[in-house]
Amino acid sequence: MRRYLLLAAACACGCVSLTPAGSRVAVFRAPLDGAPSQRAMPEGCRLIATKPPVEMPEIDLEGQKDPFRTERNEAAASGANALLVLSRMTISRHDFECPGSSPITDCPGSFGAWYRVRIESYACSPDALQ
Repeated sequence: MRRYLLLAAACACGCVSLTPAGSRVAVFRAPLDGAPSQRAMPEGCRLIATKPPVEMPEIDLEGQKDPFRTERNEAAASGANALLVLSRMTISRHDFECPGSSPITDCPGSFGAWYRVRIESYACSPDALQ
């Protein structure tokens, strides 16, 4: 019984809610290996922080409503109001029952493809966020 309570507590702690400040952080996505013009923030944005690249499965990247809640909260706490999420597929899907044309949410039990993801936080003027 104690084991189940610990598991339930761990699951509950793993759910991060978006703070009011974090909800004001805009999220933009671009290819990690794209041309610099494809992955640059506009004039009026100042880089605050860059997180080290991480590997993420497609289900975490695309299968959640807001996969960057934690990062949005952290960005807001550091004075940023925008995230730039740069990603590049490193391993494609290998599940024959889940073709690339299907949304990953239609593939129960599959992690999907794997991506290398780097997140940058920016402080942008209101005009730059438009």
